[in-house]
Amino acid sequence: MSDLQAGWVEWVGTEDSKGKPKVSGLRLVHCRSASPRRPEAYGCQYDPRDEFEKNRGIVEGLPLDRFTGPDGLMLLLSLIAERELPVEELIELAKRVQIPGYEAAYELVDDAVDQGVISPAIASGFYLQCEIRDVLKWAKCRPSAEAADVEQQNRCFTSR
Repeated sequence: MSDLQAGWVEWVGTEDSKGKPKVSGLRLVHCRSASPRRPEAYGCQYDPRDEFEKNRGIVEGLPLDRFTGPDGLMLLLSLIAERELPVEELIELAKRVQIPGYEAAYELVDDAVDQGVISPAIASGFYLQCEIRDVLKWAKCRPSAEAADVEQQNRCFTSR
């Protein structure tokens, strides 16, 4: 995703077998107008009718820019604290929109670890800025189609 205005964060709200609210499927997608799947009715987003027919789910969401910067971080932390959405998914979203370079590196890290480019100092999935830089530098040098996308992706999501 190349800019914040093109992003949308969505999830599906349903009820569990006891009638209690349940939220799942948190994901970062393109907003409809920026979707590479634009000819399709809902592009990258959930189809509300399909979700309702599947399990009476209601599609909810917010623009990506609501999750960025200090106010976005506070929103993410409040959602984590309240456990309103799946915590692991919220943490991953927080890393993708708040940690500089993470969005560009996160799909490349497993290969970089396998190749010995980095050894995470904290834990798998939690990378220091120097590790993210090393992954991105490595990705630019390796001969693959992915490398061309890395620089553009790296400009996508950073804290403001």
